[in-house]
Amino acid sequence: MRQALTALLARDPRIHMVGDSCDLEQCLYYATQRAAQVVLLSAEPDTNAVIRQITALAALPLGPHVIVLNGEQHPHEVLEAFRAGAFGYLPWSVSVTELIEAIEMVAEGMSYVLPSTAKALATGLRTPTQAAAPVSSCLDVLSARERTVLERIARGFSGPEVAEQLGITVKTVDTYRHRIHEKLGVHHRSDYVRLALDHDLLHRELT
Repeated sequence: MRQALTALLARDPRIHMVGDSCDLEQCLYYATQRAAQVVLLSAEPDTNAVIRQITALAALPLGPHVIVLNGEQHPHEVLEAFRAGAFGYLPWSVSVTELIEAIEMVAEGMSYVLPSTAKALATGLRTPTQAAAPVSSCLDVLSARERTVLERIARGFSGPEVAEQLGITVKTVDTYRHRIHEKLGVHHRSDYVRLALDHDLLHRELT
């Protein structure tokens, strides 16, 4: 699978491959000596090992940004990967277009998730022992409804789904998203997820 993916990406002019290895030390070498910007890691078959790899790569002074690929998206594994320092988490079924988009965004320092991943993150964060932290001043500029829209988009819901849940129109949801973008500068779903993670918005159950 790794070799097939390497060959596929090597054919894309937007991607410059600096190495291909299943060895952590070799990955660290590519990151430090060949200035790799993005590292794709497979979480299979040992998810604990990939968490250690993410931690090691994230600890480098100018370390690369990591995207994890996995056949399944168990909530606790997705959450642990992001907590360890991953910037993206994708299923192996991801399309080539989505994978390349993820690589480009992560290379620029932005997180990348699909709606299914956002929902897995939200599920992983909802545990009885965790309490939501106070919302910081960063989100104080949002109205209560804008914050609700931000949270639901971060959970992986689409515009029409958010509209149905809140009893408003899709156009109104778009208006709220535009206001959120103007106030916080966020646009892509991954930006919403990162904000929600940073401010503990995903711990509580939806009402």
